[in-house]
Order: sequence, then structure tokens, then C-alpha cells
Amino acid sequence: MKKLLLATAVAMALSACGGTKLPWKKNKVAESSTHSSIPAQVDTVAKSADSAAEKLKRKESSVIAYFDKEGNLVDTAQKGGFYRKLLGRNKAGLAVVQDFYQDNQAKQTNPMVIPDDKNLKNFDSAIAEGRVIWYSPEGKVTEFLDYHKGLVQRGGYYNEAGVLVLETEGDNSKDVNAKVKVRGFYENGTLLFENTQEKNDSASVFYYDNGQKMWHGVSNSETIHAWTKDGKPVELSDISEAVAAAEKRARELMQKYMAN
Repeated sequence: MKKLLLATAVAMALSACGGTKLPWKKNKVAESSTHSSIPAQVDTVAKSADSAAEKLKRKESSVIAYFDKEGNLVDTAQKGGFYRKLLGRNKAGLAVVQDFYQDNQAKQTNPMVIPDDKNLKNFDSAIAEGRVIWYSPEGKVTEFLDYHKGLVQRGGYYNEAGVLVLETEGDNSKDVNAKVKVRGFYENGTLLFENTQEKNDSASVFYYDNGQKMWHGVSNSETIHAWTKDGKPVELSDISEAVAAAEKRARELMQKYMAN
């Protein structure tokens, strides 16, 4: 199944350049929540992977479609491509399908509910209802997205060690004004950045790896508040090396996990 690329403009989240720091006032800095409902480890995600298949009323196991490596529907099996099996139907009569890698027959996704039969051969993930989990050809969970009526509710992206590195909430693929939140994490699991966008507004917070805020800014103001690793307010230029390193990791995470 083809992964949805959320149309998240993250320029504000990935750069504090151009901002200026005015006198720091605690009550002027919008606090951002670091709480996350996204599983931090893939083991938790994997436990729910087969829930759709476990609720089948009528079981089947037939290949219903082949796709090339780009996800285009084709007539026969293609090297580097994928194939889809119809596993059966649940109690509501909805189809449950699963996608596999053609080359090694390993699962590419978990069993997924497809509400409309006209989409049984559609490789886009937005046609599913509920959770879609993707696997590498080696069988490792790489990410998941929770769908409802064609829109992403939340999602998580995991590194090779199975640790959460990016998470999303919301979906602006159909409405550019919709609220979307993106969070990135350090290797130790602490929050790296949080970017919230809605309509034309964007707010971003970057953190040190000890959990202390590094800088905070909003799109409708050139003011950027900055702090040292021990919480002392400073000019942004005073922590330029820390800012550059944090933003570099953020860009790398977005490029690796959300741009392809």
C-alpha cells in the first residue's frame, strides 16, 4: 500500500533563522504539550496488527491485485512490486485485505479494512479505515497511520531499532487549513521539536536532549524566545551551535521518514 505524504509545511519547525529575540517574558511564551499518545516502541504497534483479521466472519485467501514498484495496478506479478490478498469480510461485510512484497512474499502491511469495494484494487492508503501498519521487506514495523473517512488521525514513524522518531496528528492533504501537529524525537526518546499548523499560523518549539526548551517561535511574529540548556534566557545567537545541530536532526528525520 502506498504511503500518504502529508502536506505539512515544516519550514518554521526546521529553522529559527531570521527571528529576533525580544526581552523574555514567561507569560508570553505559549507552552507546548510534550505528552504523546503514540506508542514509543513498535512492539506495542505490532500487538494490534492482526486485529482486523481476527474479526473475520468469512475467510478467504486469494490474490486480487498486482502492483508495480510505484504502486500502479498491473495485470501480472512485477519484480520489485506488490500483490494484494483478500482475506475475507468482517461482520459488517467489509473487505479485509493485506499487501505483500512480490519478491519475497513478506507482508508489506497488516490486514486492513476497505469500506468500499470499488477501492479493493486501489493502492493508496487513504482508502483504508482504521490502522495501517507498514513493514520493511525484512519484517520490521516502519510506521503506522490511523485513518477515519479518508483522513489521517495520527501516525508514528520508527527507526531501525523500533523506537519512535516522528509522530503526526491531523491531516491537511485535503484541506490546507486543517490543523496538523508534527513532533520529532532525539535518539534517547526525548522530544526534539513540535510544530503545530492551522490555517496560516504555525508555532514551533525546539528542545535540548535533556527536555529543556531551546527556542520557541510563531509564524505571525519575528520574536523567538531562546534558552540555554539549563533554562536561562539568552539571545538566539548565543546558542547557534545547539540550534544548528537540533535543526539538522529535524531536517534529516523529515527527509528520511516523511518525504518518501
